[in-house]
Amino acid sequence: MSAQSSKDGKRRKQSKGGSEPPRRSSAPPPTGADVGENASNGAEAASREDAERSDSPPPKGQSAYRGPQPGGKRNGKPVSVWHRATYRWVAITVVMAALLVLYTQHPYYRNNQNFQPFRNIFPTAFFLWLTLGLFYVKATIEKFSERRYVVRDSGLHLLLLAKVGFKDSLARWQWYAVGLCVLTAAALGGLRGWTSSNGTLLLEMIHGEHGAVAIGLCVFFAVALFVQNLQPKRMWRVMRNPRVRTTLLGIIVKAFFTPLMLGFFVGHLNAIARQWLSHKHLPPIDFKVQAGANIIQHAQLWWKHVGVRLGDFVPSLHDLSVLVQPWTWTRADFSWGLGLAYDIIFAIDCGWALFGYSTESRWLGNKTRSVEPTVFGWAVCLACYPPFNNILGTYLPLHNGPSVVTNPNWLLALRAATVFLFAIYASATVAFGFRFSNLTNRGIVTRGPYRFVRHPAYLCKCTAWWLEHIPTMTLTKAFFLSCLCGVYALRAWTEERHLSKDPEYVAYKKKVPWVIFPGIY
Repeated sequence: MSAQSSKDGKRRKQSKGGSEPPRRSSAPPPTGADVGENASNGAEAASREDAERSDSPPPKGQSAYRGPQPGGKRNGKPVSVWHRATYRWVAITVVMAALLVLYTQHPYYRNNQNFQPFRNIFPTAFFLWLTLGLFYVKATIEKFSERRYVVRDSGLHLLLLAKVGFKDSLARWQWYAVGLCVLTAAALGGLRGWTSSNGTLLLEMIHGEHGAVAIGLCVFFAVALFVQNLQPKRMWRVMRNPRVRTTLLGIIVKAFFTPLMLGFFVGHLNAIARQWLSHKHLPPIDFKVQAGANIIQHAQLWWKHVGVRLGDFVPSLHDLSVLVQPWTWTRADFSWGLGLAYDIIFAIDCGWALFGYSTESRWLGNKTRSVEPTVFGWAVCLACYPPFNNILGTYLPLHNGPSVVTNPNWLLALRAATVFLFAIYASATVAFGFRFSNLTNRGIVTRGPYRFVRHPAYLCKCTAWWLEHIPTMTLTKAFFLSCLCGVYALRAWTEERHLSKDPEYVAYKKKVPWVIFPGIY
């Protein structure tokens, strides 16, 4: 700041006809802490000025990055858009490589069968990013170059953290060593996902314990180099910036929920297949993902067991004729139809949520504006999902009591009402479009069920649970079920507190005053 002020003073004196001989500054050079503080202050200043200058065009002949097109200057030399895109691509690649190691090596993901589909898909997604990601980043930088996009650039935030935390602390050979370790771990993880262990001796070693140990050692050495030279105070100053914090928390949200939603989605698709084949008196499809097979072999196995039987899932003329004649349905037909509708509804819900978690792009208009900033808000949300919901299940057990409702017609009516409420619940997810994501604000939704109350999903889900448990309700179950619904009430309260910082949501609250219960609260 003092250097900039001195330059401004020289310009003012020169404009008045005066001159000043150059002086040698007696101030000491900036230390590492000063560099971190200046970077943090610069990021915070960009955040404060965003509301005032985000829509203002850059000066003529310049871009939002300062300097002539396409990307300003670095060390006095023009920096091309490919240069900037490469840096961002590398930063995002490092994050994806770390997640690849997490998903393939951590016992929670490796030993849980529900995550097997994601473990097969993520290496493919990582490979596609390695081959096409650089071109995507370049196109995005060229398309969205205004200031309001630049200050929310997630790749730029990751680069800022790396620059502040490790610049001048890692030697060049250390950077090369870290890059080599990361690329080696990513390559081994990709080979484990794309190739089969039934090949050469080298592939058998990669898929065996030797490959796991090699990946672990690469990660260990990379982390050791980083930790040894980490500048935590400098990084913490930057992480306090709201936009940088939003980027980091957004990565955690996507990393946690994406594999979870894919497991739910596949589970409901399997349930739909089982119910349909059972109704048509056809043998079930016994297809299980095999460990050690690559994605191509998985596709071949899927086609061998499932693809050849796709015709069994096509409704026949008899099925369609029965569908349009509900007066011919028996009680068993109604019960089967409600069970099938239940899984279809949740397959749509989880599939739509999966797309929202796994994609975030300027092109889709679903970039994250903010993330829940409090630990309590995260706690009440994650408590509703595996593995943390096991705690709720332990302390809030919903054990069945003696049957209170035994009339088959009443039981069928309660089940139909439950499925109807879950359909509204799923429609609330679909109303988000591409912007659905827990714990984040990607834009305010005012259509669909959100025209009537601000939290229709929680209202419908909790009401459906009460209808489900009415036939076997006891006082103890009613108490625990009330506590469980109270957790969702806390989620609504934390979301209200978080979203109320957005002026759009404040305007939406005036338009839709009811939080959960229309006309009551």
